[in-house]
Amino acid sequence: MKVVRSMVKRLWFFAGIVCLFAISAADARVWTDKSGRQQIEAEFVDASRSEVWLKPPDAPTFSVRLSELSRADQDYVAELLRRERAERQAASPDDPKAIRYGPGRQIAQLACPALDELSGMACSRRHPGLFWAHNDSGDEPRLYLFDRSGRDLGSCLVAGVRNFDWEDMASFTAGGKPYLLIADTGNNGLSAAVHMIYVVEEPSCDPRRGVTVREVPPVEILYFSFEDDFRNCEAAAIDPTDKTILLVSKERSDTCHIYALAWPKEHRPVDKPPKTASVARLIGTLKLRQVTGMDVSPDGRRAVVVTYNDAFEYTRGEKEDWARAFARPPRWIEVPERAQGEAICYGPDGKTLYLSSERRPTPLIEIPVVEGPRR
Repeated sequence: MKVVRSMVKRLWFFAGIVCLFAISAADARVWTDKSGRQQIEAEFVDASRSEVWLKPPDAPTFSVRLSELSRADQDYVAELLRRERAERQAASPDDPKAIRYGPGRQIAQLACPALDELSGMACSRRHPGLFWAHNDSGDEPRLYLFDRSGRDLGSCLVAGVRNFDWEDMASFTAGGKPYLLIADTGNNGLSAAVHMIYVVEEPSCDPRRGVTVREVPPVEILYFSFEDDFRNCEAAAIDPTDKTILLVSKERSDTCHIYALAWPKEHRPVDKPPKTASVARLIGTLKLRQVTGMDVSPDGRRAVVVTYNDAFEYTRGEKEDWARAFARPPRWIEVPERAQGEAICYGPDGKTLYLSSERRPTPLIEIPVVEGPRR
């Protein structure tokens, strides 16, 4: 992400002096900056309420603030988002038994200065009201702890591993013990064939004193590949009922792919990796742009995914598999604006949603549950 953002100024500079390339896709268009003097040809990838992601021919995707574009381009993006949101709302199922969410709001700003590129977040199963998080690539393999007020409660290392490109995390309970799952699944260059998932017992901590250990060892390291292609994945979750791991790819299109990775049948010592990687099986395609985070409720009945704009919740019936649940239109959940939001999790009640952002100042956003039936 840092490398992509660093290219923005150079791309806009060269856009004003180079000849435009031939159109490479049907949705490529010429974008103009607010001065009217600089232009660049690029495909529209995605947009939030304040930022646009563009893909020039033969160059990486980059982002630019919406306010830096011409009024015509701003109107074009606004209309795209308006139409897409209307379609999402129209397709969202109206279930009177569904959880009723209130308006999302920022409840804190994270105090930890080292947590400067938050990419994954999970609620503590050891102490309700606490949250674990990690940074994107470039940081140590470090887990950070904070509470609902944003208070910095320290950190610890995951021993013996690296943070190649940590993108998401999840918390779950198994055998009466709380665990954290960390997905080292980022692959912006689509060059990595094998990815790692680390599982650690949730580090010892205290709601007042914070983290009480310096490091924690992994109890499982899962090596896997996607069955159909090299994928970039920023969203991972675990179904606590059978420990199936769900993964959603991040694509430069309006669709993404969802995979299921079975938990290994036999425990293997972490210092003895398998000769072959496990395979994450494709179970569906979601019509969503740039999914950046995911979580599964503690009862294994609901899965929420988040994009740079809003969140979408999928519900499965009793004895129904995830493939069938993800084949139906999701429930649309409006999310407050945040800069490059890349994390979401259910709270300890399994209903309330919490989100954050990859950019500082780092917010903690809560989408509360409203009691009573939906009307």
